[in-house]
Amino acid sequence: MRNDILDQLGIDPGQRTLGQLLQDREAAAHEIGWLRSEIGRLGAQGTMRVSNPAPEPSPATTVVEARKPPFRAGTLLRISDVCEWLGISRSLVYRLLSDGIFPAPVRLGPRTVRWRIDAIEAWRDARAAKPHARW
Repeated sequence: MRNDILDQLGIDPGQRTLGQLLQDREAAAHEIGWLRSEIGRLGAQGTMRVSNPAPEPSPATTVVEARKPPFRAGTLLRISDVCEWLGISRSLVYRLLSDGIFPAPVRLGPRTVRWRIDAIEAWRDARAAKPHARW
């Protein structure tokens, strides 16, 4: 039996890995694209009327949405999520941290640390503003 994408998207994001969430997002985008093409096809045949079609996203909207993080504000990220989201290695994160360049993690226990999404996002945006900055 095929899992419904709405069922997958309804699962608590805290219980899923970043990879699973991104796969679900890609599957949802594919499904939406297929549904839009079906609506267009049926509308062209005259068998279905669309009273208020969804507007096409403007390029500016798409750029803004692309910059949104895949997490909610206030989320605490694991090191693996930070690395995957920023596209850097664990060793680079810890080297930047020891150099005082990277945001400090929040200690949740003796062997557990997490990074605040807001701090990581601010750091990433500051680094993007300085294109020639070295790690």
